[in-house]
Amino acid sequence: MKMYYKYCAYCLQDIRFKRMLFWIVAIFIILLQLIAVFPITSVVTTWHTLKDFILASRYENYYTLLFLILLAPFSSKDNDWLLLRRYRHRQQFASYKICFIFMVTAFFTAIVFGSSLLSTSLAKWLFYPYITNYSALLLYVPEPKENGSLLYFIYMFYCVTAICGLLYIVLQQLLKNNFISLILVMTLFMVDKITLHIVPILFYKSEFTSPISTFFILVAVMILLINAIHYLVNKLDFYVRDDDS
Repeated sequence: MKMYYKYCAYCLQDIRFKRMLFWIVAIFIILLQLIAVFPITSVVTTWHTLKDFILASRYENYYTLLFLILLAPFSSKDNDWLLLRRYRHRQQFASYKICFIFMVTAFFTAIVFGSSLLSTSLAKWLFYPYITNYSALLLYVPEPKENGSLLYFIYMFYCVTAICGLLYIVLQQLLKNNFISLILVMTLFMVDKITLHIVPILFYKSEFTSPISTFFILVAVMILLINAIHYLVNKLDFYVRDDDS
């Protein structure tokens, strides 16, 4: 348990080193969402709740890309001297990568929901105090049949984003190339959007059909990716001490 606290401390330290990147992403999201609720740009689709507003941005086109752009600069080279000084075992290095993904995902989720709440509240206050339908800028969202739970949606958003990050790390360890790994993850999500529709099912339908099964499936996928990261990092060819001496 003590080691996991150390992982969290290291992750927060690394995030502070590049906090400007988080501010840039946060400001970009806020600006885009504020523009999206202006009356002059409200021309395509309607949203009724905070959940609808976030879904309107199309996760596969927008949030996946922003999250990977946020994550990529933190994917340090595996032989980075600072990381090698911190950890004596490859498994500790793998655990740090996994912990880092979950923490960055938490910050990103907070940014998305915080900025969305700000934008929708401002739109109600300034432009639509007596109207229940609002519009987003050139975006698409299916008409929701049920409002659903916002807490469930936040959990689903976090889990899908964390899986996206873990998958990126797996590909990055396999290919040793951040850019190609980013493109492959983006392509996978885009292909899913036009074929299997797994992400839309998780966001739109899972709460009303099989929330418990969905929970266990997501946990199983994350455990599989976590084990893959541990396996791949353990096979890394770099100079690092693996003994206790």
